[in-house]
Amino acid sequence: MPVVARCVPASDELKNREAAKSDMLRTPVSRAALVALLLLSQTPWLSGQSTSPALPTSTPPADFLGHSVGADFRLAGWDTITAYFNHLGDSSPFVRVDTLGRSTLGRPFVLAVVSAPENLSRLSQIQIAQAKLADPRRLEPGELDELLAAQPAVVLIAHNIHGTEIASSQGVMELAYSLAVEPELQALLQDVVVLLIPSVNPDGQQIVVDWYRETVGTPFEGSGMPWLYHHYVGHDNNRDFFMLTQVETGLVNDLLYGRWFPEVVYDVHQMGNRGARLFVPPFDDPANPNLDPLAIRQISLFGLQISTDLEAAGKAGVVNSQRFDLWWHGGLRTVPARHNMIGLLSESASARLASPIFQDIDDLRQPERGSNYPNPWPGGWWRIRDIIDYQLIAARSVIGLAARHRRQLITNFVELGRRAITAGEQEPPFAYIVPAKQRDPGSAATMLETLRRGGVEIHRASSAFQADGIDYSRGDWVVLMAQPYRAHAKDLLEHQSYPDRRLFAGGPPDTPYDVAGWTLPLQMGVKAIAVQMPFQAELPPVLSQVRPPPGRVNGPGPAFLLDNVTNAANLAINRTLQANGRVTLLTEPLQIAGRSWPAGAALLQGEGIRDLLDDLAAEHGLVAESFTGSFAGFQIDSLRLGLYQPWTASMDEGWTRWVLDTWGIHYQTLHDAEIRAGDLTARYDVIIIPDASPSSIVEGRKPGTVPAEYAGGLADQGIAAIRSFVNAGGTLICLDSSSGFAIQHLDLPVKDVRPPSEEQPSGDAFYAPGSILAINIDARHPVGFGMPEESAIYYANGPVFEVDEKNNDVAVVARYPESGQLLSGYALNADFLAGRAALVEAEHGDGRVILFGFRPQHRGQTHESFKLLFNAIYRGAAHGPVTAQLP
Repeated sequence: MPVVARCVPASDELKNREAAKSDMLRTPVSRAALVALLLLSQTPWLSGQSTSPALPTSTPPADFLGHSVGADFRLAGWDTITAYFNHLGDSSPFVRVDTLGRSTLGRPFVLAVVSAPENLSRLSQIQIAQAKLADPRRLEPGELDELLAAQPAVVLIAHNIHGTEIASSQGVMELAYSLAVEPELQALLQDVVVLLIPSVNPDGQQIVVDWYRETVGTPFEGSGMPWLYHHYVGHDNNRDFFMLTQVETGLVNDLLYGRWFPEVVYDVHQMGNRGARLFVPPFDDPANPNLDPLAIRQISLFGLQISTDLEAAGKAGVVNSQRFDLWWHGGLRTVPARHNMIGLLSESASARLASPIFQDIDDLRQPERGSNYPNPWPGGWWRIRDIIDYQLIAARSVIGLAARHRRQLITNFVELGRRAITAGEQEPPFAYIVPAKQRDPGSAATMLETLRRGGVEIHRASSAFQADGIDYSRGDWVVLMAQPYRAHAKDLLEHQSYPDRRLFAGGPPDTPYDVAGWTLPLQMGVKAIAVQMPFQAELPPVLSQVRPPPGRVNGPGPAFLLDNVTNAANLAINRTLQANGRVTLLTEPLQIAGRSWPAGAALLQGEGIRDLLDDLAAEHGLVAESFTGSFAGFQIDSLRLGLYQPWTASMDEGWTRWVLDTWGIHYQTLHDAEIRAGDLTARYDVIIIPDASPSSIVEGRKPGTVPAEYAGGLADQGIAAIRSFVNAGGTLICLDSSSGFAIQHLDLPVKDVRPPSEEQPSGDAFYAPGSILAINIDARHPVGFGMPEESAIYYANGPVFEVDEKNNDVAVVARYPESGQLLSGYALNADFLAGRAALVEAEHGDGRVILFGFRPQHRGQTHESFKLLFNAIYRGAAHGPVTAQLP
């Protein structure tokens, strides 16, 4: 569809432009900063204050801002950036601007389409052709040759996904202006459409700008913020591109696989500043086996072109083949690579946001062994303008290469799609079958819908069929591997096996850069069967949202029973409590009309419960039965839940918030000061401490590194308050590393026996970074209610518990099996886990502490273990057991 040439109403543009200028000029600055600015011969601080005449056509960004792009101590905020892009969209025939949607906090999510005017006049035609190129089955005979004559290549450049990596959100204005006015670049635009996302994280961009403006000229100038730079997930927004839990990743996903289908996706980042000045591909090994070698070669080709152009421009410190690899799945450059696109990454050395730094050569580290670093940076001043210069050269390089080799780029894009289809037709697995009958049909539907949103074709059997000698039913879902995005589908559905790579035989292992395993059926508790032989079936495509088979609600109520094995049951429980209803979790099984209801089944009572359940039955496949009779169980009338939010910008806290918000669990955010004030039982029954090291919980941010109100942690006062809370009957839930805080400071009879961190990657000790492990669950325990006896968790170097099994004050809810602990990913010496505890409950005074040795809500992906977290919350909010009779 054609884009709209505006991202805010026309009547607002001039107001936004002038407000943006005024906003920038109000930025506080210290006297020392002014002096330094003048000494370094930068653009004068007060330039652009006077009223200027009407802006000319295609005003340079420096004139629009009132200071040069990348000036020391100056950052343009999101309103200013969008106002400038609106200006370009209005003034240049080479630029169109569209608002794709709104960010999590409601800011416009902007896309600029930059190309020759004749291309912009036929954008719909170009987009239709791109969709055909992405799926070669749609090309008519001879159509590719016709398209090669006139179809431009499409390049997406995405900026500022991480809020503190701020330089690209500034430089993109200069890039867009240069494309619009420079004849050399205009000539390239005949052969390329450039899609510019000024910020993939508009909220984070403004959050960082606001923090910098508050702190510039203070001792905290350029320091880390005490909160996340994305409302929920912080840095993990670049780990969400297959799960699509966040608004912004969904918008980019739909742009990539629903509207534009670019051949090249370039993700612009920053990194630490103690080494090279810029990383670009080639990437380090290993490469994921699902990536076609042609795709990998093209990625390397673009990276080497960028490196060459930077060297030609006299830019030192460019490194290749350092650390960043092509194994893991989920990022803005790794997911497109599984869609036959050239997924590029650059990582620039950072300044202190917009504050310059001076680095002596002795303070710099050399890249790891095996990196390609022929021209080391010699040290000196490093500024945000330096970052922008490197990034602009890289962007020009990508655009130039795509334009010059347009025909080959398009041809290879089609070839990669054809290879994927052929592989799916000729090699196992030929398909993955997801039976409609699942323990949690809602999670199965969510998994399939996640795949479908990512461009994967889903089919549903219209009649019974056989595959590999197994009978399947009408209504079962099938993901055929003979499709263009085979790599994406296969990589999410299969089990990962990260290679055991050693620097030399018998030497230390070369461990993963990032996540090693991510298999969605394991993370979500979904049965998915790989088909190893060709088969035949009637499989019409699924063209709309995947939903579970409809559930049912039987009987008049007003009380209803749920078996509580699905996440939809948790929605029902949470919504019942929100509606001031009552929930009882059975402590004894019930036999009713020939059906057995296990311990942990949920009994819901209250006004309007039937309507609530009818909605969940239709949307999520919930099954509920009307109930009368006697019962015994733990009763929940309300949830008084506190979620600890440290001033250390915890992503795990953010993900916990996201899960609680998404599943409708009410909570209050707790900060250090409130905990230190004590009397927590007056307000809370349950407190969650997200994943954080014990030292960071106690000490927090070091005084002098942030304003005083954000310095320090719980300290002794907070420890005493938490201890009093638990002693008085409260429930403390500790996730992953925060379990060590409770073990240490509450003197729990539990030990964390995992090897010390310095020993883990040695090859001689247990080590499992970012993998999926098997656990056995005691489903009779209230924290295990509704869970299968055999399950899977996401594990990333978390605690491993050892308890005295004879101590009645400690219960093991989940433990690792005696063998077969690793299900997907990478683990050294996994037999260390045999029989050890992964989840325990320890009584303490009149309360309890529930210790997770893993993150049950990891990145919003682990639907299989969400219920363990929900159960832990219910456990602390419940009273009883009670016995009652319903007439």
